[in-house]
Amino acid sequence: MPSNNSTSRRTARRGARRSADKRIASLETREVVKLIPQIVAQVHSLSNSRTPEDVKTEPAFLYKHFKACDPMPFTGEGGVSQILRWFDAIEVTLRQSGCPEGFQTTCVTGVFQSRALDWWTAERNKRGIAAAYALSWNELKKLMREEYCPPHELQKLEDEFWQIKQDKGDNASYTTRFKQLSVICPSQVDTPRKATAKYIRGLPECVGDFVEAAKPATIEGAYQLAAEINDKRVLSGFFSKNPVKQAHRAIFVDPSDKPINGSSDDSQENSSKDSSDDSSGNSSKDSSDDASSGSSDEASDDAATSRKTQPNRKRKEPSVEEIPKPEPLRSVPVPAKRAYNGSHPQCPRCTYHHPTGAGCRYCAYCNKYGHLTWNCHFGPQH
Repeated sequence: MPSNNSTSRRTARRGARRSADKRIASLETREVVKLIPQIVAQVHSLSNSRTPEDVKTEPAFLYKHFKACDPMPFTGEGGVSQILRWFDAIEVTLRQSGCPEGFQTTCVTGVFQSRALDWWTAERNKRGIAAAYALSWNELKKLMREEYCPPHELQKLEDEFWQIKQDKGDNASYTTRFKQLSVICPSQVDTPRKATAKYIRGLPECVGDFVEAAKPATIEGAYQLAAEINDKRVLSGFFSKNPVKQAHRAIFVDPSDKPINGSSDDSQENSSKDSSDDSSGNSSKDSSDDASSGSSDEASDDAATSRKTQPNRKRKEPSVEEIPKPEPLRSVPVPAKRAYNGSHPQCPRCTYHHPTGAGCRYCAYCNKYGHLTWNCHFGPQH
């Protein structure tokens, strides 16, 4: 019996302890639930009471940010090609600097110089400062096209595009100019087929025939194929990209080659005419001598006979092969003049270094500076 009583007491204690723990836990939960709204309110109040210095904001875009990207200046000179090149360069700078759309006109007009700056000053005075800087980048480009791309300049470029040809082996310059004119005059290359055909027509025959036979599908393929073939032609010596004139170089003439355009016939006619003139002149001279003198001695007859029978000997001109090549000039070494290491300045009158207060070297015999009288080469002692 005592053991049963002790067990019941333990059980009662455990139950009382558990009930007390549950009551404590419920009380704590209620208190925490009450405190949560207060904690949230305090957090919001603290976040709203922060100063502007504590809040990190993105810095505003300034002109120095645009200038740091080194934009290309624009002077208004160079024609249509220059302004189109400037458009491409300044659009890249605007994208790199992250310039906002409302600030692009202000940044772009800041790089105007010379004639372009004068034009923008007049346009700004006409429209007003606020209205001028309120223009968008596309509106500014339209105004600049009207000012610097007049119709007569566009007509010149269209005429150039009609007649564009590659100059010898300089394919890179031809391709670059073709791309520029394609942007300026798009009506002539409005389809890929027309652009490819026009590009091939401007190539030399030794390059264009191979490109046309390959039938490139795009104009970029034609560019690449033409460049490869052109480089092979240049390496083979068909034409040179940068021809250099070589001085003192004789041209070899093959004597077995036939003359061109009947030059042999002309030379034969000239030689026959000269011989006939000489013979007729000699005969007329002999007849006049005979008529005037009546009878001549044997010496004069022998001289006349020798003149008639002697062939016409002309001066033989040396051929190109026989012309000696001049020797290259050899530079004669000039001894270096020893430099002056003293402290006196150089006199501009006698070109010698001497103290400022000292007299110059003057020759009383020839009245010249630079030497003394006793050292004069034209003096009486010489």
